[in-house]
Amino acid sequence: MHPKNLDGATDETLLLAELKRLLKDRNIRYCDIAAQLNVSETTIKRKLTGHGLSVAMLESVCAIAGVRLIDLAELAARRSDSKIHALSLEQEQGLADAPFTAFIFLLLRYDWTPREIQQEFELDEPGIFLHLRRLEKLRLLDLFPGNRVRLLTVRHPEWIPGGPLRRAVHDAMRRHFEAMDFHDPQSLWQLETVKLSRGSIDQLRQMMASLSQRMRELATDDRSLPDGQTDWYSMLCMARLTDPRIFWTT
Repeated sequence: MHPKNLDGATDETLLLAELKRLLKDRNIRYCDIAAQLNVSETTIKRKLTGHGLSVAMLESVCAIAGVRLIDLAELAARRSDSKIHALSLEQEQGLADAPFTAFIFLLLRYDWTPREIQQEFELDEPGIFLHLRRLEKLRLLDLFPGNRVRLLTVRHPEWIPGGPLRRAVHDAMRRHFEAMDFHDPQSLWQLETVKLSRGSIDQLRQMMASLSQRMRELATDDRSLPDGQTDWYSMLCMARLTDPRIFWTT
């Protein structure tokens, strides 16, 4: 298990995020790294999502980016410490009042660029600027010419328990999954009814978090695929106390 930081991210995640920023800023592509290290581009993509990444490989990529591993760690720690870890009530309410802007904020935290978001949702320049400007007014990012942004929050900020954003998301997800067609072959679901201890519930919670992280990693890998080969999916992992008799009573 990797050590966790205050934002809930692992040290490895923070290091890789900072390394990817440096590579992007210096216009170093995955294919360039692959050529220098004599491996496939697919291998580099997989390694830089944390799968089988060794210290030796990390140091090699750092050398290509022109930074020492120890300096990369310092940059990552400094960036994490200086960012907002918990949103204010005003910030949450602003996101809750503008659901699509809140979704764009999510994508930005997952390393989508404004240009990629604009192309994905066929937004014109005034359209994407409207959302970015709204996020800037909420003090969630800095906005620069050319719609370049710098996020002011950690990747996974803390939400107010029972706050406006949680309520908005809960209401939207309830409506979304209540309308789900369980007979649709593109709907993925699995049902288990078992008796578990408190310790097993804690393990189940960790497994759900790991599954969510793995889904994000798959999405990162798939972003390099051509248009038309991917679709948007929402996954809701949940478990609740159950009386098994509900399955044979009406």
